[in-house]
Amino acid sequence: MTSTPPQLLSSARLFHGGVPGLRPGDHVLPPIVTGVERTLTSTAQALGASPEHARRDRVYVTIGRDVARVYAAFKPDGALYEVQAGTLDADPDCAVPGVSFACPAAVVVRVVDPVVLFRDRPFDAWLRMLDRATEAARAPVGGRPAG
Repeated sequence: MTSTPPQLLSSARLFHGGVPGLRPGDHVLPPIVTGVERTLTSTAQALGASPEHARRDRVYVTIGRDVARVYAAFKPDGALYEVQAGTLDADPDCAVPGVSFACPAAVVVRVVDPVVLFRDRPFDAWLRMLDRATEAARAPVGGRPAG
């Protein structure tokens, strides 16, 4: 994995979709630390994803608010957060470079949406939203990431 150049993300906002109930200042920690077993990462591993691509020792963040919203929806009553993170590595599962990142932990800056309900849309609508949001978050070459 490669680290993202700091100048690329210096002005970008980062988002995380995950467990509900966090508040500003709380840490978003990886499943290996929290002991949470039911995660998208564990589901990906059960479906055959390699440990390098679905790491239980990492938190995943994105510059795309709606990308994170979709991941929040896949948690039972998940939440959408704006976060800060230190060192970011490119997410090897993201087909669009510069959109999704893995990090050891993050800190909640603000709660964007405390409850994102999966039942608000059909499954295929969530997947279409993820595709559109990922493409929309693509960072223009030499420009600022969307977010």
